[in-house]
Amino acid sequence: MSAPSSVPTPTAAAAAAAAAKRDEKEGKKSRKKFELSRRARKLTLAVHVVTSVGWVGLSLAMVVLALMGWTTDDPAVAKGVYKAMYVFDDTAVTVFSVFAALSGILLSWGSAWGFMLHFWIIVKWLITLFMTIFAWFVIHPIVTQAAKNTADTGSSSGPGWSGDFLVWSVPALFALLTTAAVVSVYKPWGRTARGKAKLPAARRRKAAASTDGA
Repeated sequence: MSAPSSVPTPTAAAAAAAAAKRDEKEGKKSRKKFELSRRARKLTLAVHVVTSVGWVGLSLAMVVLALMGWTTDDPAVAKGVYKAMYVFDDTAVTVFSVFAALSGILLSWGSAWGFMLHFWIIVKWLITLFMTIFAWFVIHPIVTQAAKNTADTGSSSGPGWSGDFLVWSVPALFALLTTAAVVSVYKPWGRTARGKAKLPAARRRKAAASTDGA
């Protein structure tokens, strides 16, 4: 009498065991060497959300100040506006941008998202890197120059070219920050090639099977 069809043959059983062993091996390979604990991950996420939102708010405040400084004809108002921009940029904006960037990198590396496994993370950090460098090495010196140009309230020359530059560059940075925030919410574009390779074999086979059956 032949064996019931529900009982796997030795060959099928061996193949299933080999597949399970291969999946376990690949799972171990894909396991992250560095991973935040649950408490550390929540703390890092809280720091990232607070500093990122704060950075967006400060950027919007800088936009309002840049527009006020560019449109006012009152030297005293211009002096106060660009002095406020300098103080914001030299203190809060610097601190919030640094903590937002560092906490985001730590959160990516120390969680299942990974740093180079998803396109949205790469795009977000390219935006963050560009903004941080541009803000430190371009915006800050120009804000300093505008504050110097308007320091004398008796002068009617205004901020000069520095005010013209700030009135379009600061809103552009705010738009980029907003884009990064939207990308982090919607998480578009899926996984990178490296991210797909990190998936366990069982999940890859399931995805391939669903694609073939479509």
